[in-house]
Amino acid sequence: MDIVDQRVPLCVAAHQLAAAGTSLSTGGNLSVRVGDRVLVTPQGARLGSVQPDQLVVVDMDGSVIEETRYRPTAELGFHLDLYRSTSASAIAHAHPIASVAVSTITELLPPIHYDAAMVGGSVRVAPYAVFGSPELSEGVVAALFERTAALMRNHGSVAIGGNIETACEHLGVVEWLSEVYLKAVSAGAPAILSDDQLTEVVATAARRAYQPYPGRDR
Repeated sequence: MDIVDQRVPLCVAAHQLAAAGTSLSTGGNLSVRVGDRVLVTPQGARLGSVQPDQLVVVDMDGSVIEETRYRPTAELGFHLDLYRSTSASAIAHAHPIASVAVSTITELLPPIHYDAAMVGGSVRVAPYAVFGSPELSEGVVAALFERTAALMRNHGSVAIGGNIETACEHLGVVEWLSEVYLKAVSAGAPAILSDDQLTEVVATAARRAYQPYPGRDR
């Protein structure tokens, strides 16, 4: 697979995220990795209108390796660090309303529904750091250890996957879980699933060949 083949799918994913109302203005960025090359949305791009020729190709050091007038997203650092530290082939980051809200009130989004198994269980909240900073990257990498999605304090959510569609699906799971959590805590103290119960979900899904629950190994 060539990196050029990922330009259209990446834009389609970006447009779908924007249509779902996941980010305000130029918030959010996406990338895919093919070998030692990364295709990433440009700095200042609006997800709803980004075009294939605006995407930027960089190497694993962050150097632009295909001529373009565009610059890579300011969040490139955590994309590259996640590719170095995980087996992910795609990363999606956005600012969905419920996810941002939950990131401001808790250190951990607990498994309030068994769909949490789709992203590895409880969703950690990376500490706040200014966008594009090494500190933000460090926090995001730590929050995604043995997970496929994380929240970012006062910022948004980030997810990884074997392709951009899966990474975006994981973002959607976290946003849905965040909405459920906010409604539940507004009414009382919600019941939380245990690790054993989540393990049972994954095992049951495996026996039934039910794909949305890949377990915790990404």
